[in-house]
Amino acid sequence: MKKLAIILILLSNLVAQDKDKISTSIFPMADSVLDSLEQNYNRIEDYYVRIEISIKTPILRMPRKRVNFWFKQPNLTKVETKGFAAIPKSGMISSPIDLFDNLTNVSVIGAEYYNGKQVWILHGNLKPDSLMFSNMSNIDKKLNLSMKLWVDRNIWTLIKSETWMDTVKVVEIQSEYKSFPNDIHLPKETIIKFEYSGELPSGIEKTLGEKHQFGNMKTDTSEKKMSGSITLKFSDYKVNKGKIGRAHV
Repeated sequence: MKKLAIILILLSNLVAQDKDKISTSIFPMADSVLDSLEQNYNRIEDYYVRIEISIKTPILRMPRKRVNFWFKQPNLTKVETKGFAAIPKSGMISSPIDLFDNLTNVSVIGAEYYNGKQVWILHGNLKPDSLMFSNMSNIDKKLNLSMKLWVDRNIWTLIKSETWMDTVKVVEIQSEYKSFPNDIHLPKETIIKFEYSGELPSGIEKTLGEKHQFGNMKTDTSEKKMSGSITLKFSDYKVNKGKIGRAHV
């Protein structure tokens, strides 16, 4: 009984935390998480997928679209669709190294169960000229851009991310995955939620109206509050077939 009490005390000390500081001694290094994500990503040599895009927002008028999408390592892509279609780059599978290159001071800040999955939670500062904005000239340089990442530590996929401007969450991305042979995992659905309003620091609205993470789009900038969601549903995968070209659909 005395031995059990000592073990419990040691465990409580290991995970103890005060109001201001969180112990990260039991968490992996961010580089270790990146390595695992990269190993998983590198199993994908090429794939074809059909994407159904649904957009709900007053800032973009686009009907539901179906897109044929091909990918081949390292960064070759091909898109086919009828008419105009906006495909958010943030909703597609991309190299974890490219993602981490857009962040500084990345660290693992926690662990939890999220939607029944064991995840590591990472945090990093977002470089102003990456991911969200191609032109930051109109935005206060003191603005704190940051990102939180939720990584499934069993299959090593990014299942959720949040982008923050100071204390305002502006973009949230969640993905569910489908498993394929050889321990490959690709998204079956990704939902991107975004919220921009007149309360954001000056200059941001103008930049968003010109170009932002969803690419060049025909927007209705008369809306003071710009919010909504983009849903991507993936189907008819063809994985690691050794070529990129027209699929038989």
